Amino acid sequence: MGKKIGILIKFIIFNAILVICLLAANKVLRNKEYEGCQDMFVKWKPAHADIVFIGNSHQFCTIDTDLLYSDYGIESYMLASSAQTVPMSYYAAMEAIELRQPDVICFEVSYCANDFMTVEGMDHCFFDGFPRCEARKEALEDLIDPEDRIYYILNLGLFHSRWKDLTEADYSGFPVSSRGAYHLYNVYVNQDIPVVGEDEIYPMPGEMERYLRMMIELCEEENVKLILYAAPFNGMYPGEEGSIQDLGMRQRIFNHVGIVAEEYGVEYHNLFYELDEIGIDNETDWADSQHFNALGQAKLTKYMAEHGYLGY
Repeated sequence: MGKKIGILIKFIIFNAILVICLLAANKVLRNKEYEGCQDMFVKWKPAHADIVFIGNSHQFCTIDTDLLYSDYGIESYMLASSAQTVPMSYYAAMEAIELRQPDVICFEVSYCANDFMTVEGMDHCFFDGFPRCEARKEALEDLIDPEDRIYYILNLGLFHSRWKDLTEADYSGFPVSSRGAYHLYNVYVNQDIPVVGEDEIYPMPGEMERYLRMMIELCEEENVKLILYAAPFNGMYPGEEGSIQDLGMRQRIFNHVGIVAEEYGVEYHNLFYELDEIGIDNETDWADSQHFNALGQAKLTKYMAEHGYLGY
C-alpha cells in the first residue's frame, strides 16, 4: 500500500513539474514585440477602472495611460493591441466590464474601415495572455476556427521553434507599463494629412458595423459610458495617389461612424477635424506616417484629457 502511495506521489510531482515547465516555456517563447497588454491587465491592481482603452495600435500610440495617472489622477488601462479588429474590440469591452467594471470605455475606431474579423498571426497579440473569463471563451468560440483553438489555448505549438531567436528581452517581460502604456521613441518627418469634407460619407463594412452596434448596446446594458474617437494618421505612403485615395475612403467611413454614434447618443470625436487645434508638429511628433511617437502621444493625451474627451 505504501509503495503505491509513493508511486502516486511521484506521479503527481512529475506532472506538476511538467505543467510548470510547459507554462514557463509557453511564456518565454511567445513573441513579445507588441504583446503584454492582456498579461499586465491580469496583474493590474485596481479592482475598478476609471477608463479602459480598447482598439489597435492607433489607440496605444495615441494615449499614454501613465501620463493620465501622473498628470490627471485618472486610473486607466490600455487594453488595445496590434491589429485588434472591431469584433476583437467588442470582446475586449466585454472583458473590461467583466473584470474591472470601468466607468468609461474609450474605443479608437480606425479599424472600423477594415473588413476582417481577425488578422492571422497578429491576433495572438490579443489572445495570448487573455485571462480566463467568459469574454475569452466567447471570443475564441466566435472568432477562431475550432481546429485552430489549441494554438490559442496552449500557443507553445505555434511558437516552439522560436528558441533559436530568443533574446534577453524574452526573459525580461513585456514592453508595456503596469497600465499597459506603450511608447515609440523614433522620429519620422510626416507630411500634412489630407482631410475630406465632414459631409463625405461611406458605409462601414456590414459585419464591422454589427459588432460596433453590439459594443454600444453592451455598454448601454452594463451602464458603462462609451466614448468613440478617430485618431488622426496619414496614408501608408504619404503623397502617393493610391494612398491618398485609401485614406480618404477611411475618413468617409469614420464620418459614417459618427452617424451611428449619433443614432445611439454616444460621444464621438473625429480628431481629423481638430488637427490645427491639437497642434501636431510633423517634424517631431510621428514615429511613422500613421503612428505618434512618445512626444506626439503626450500631446494627444493632454489634448483629449483637457478637452473633456475622456469622460473626466
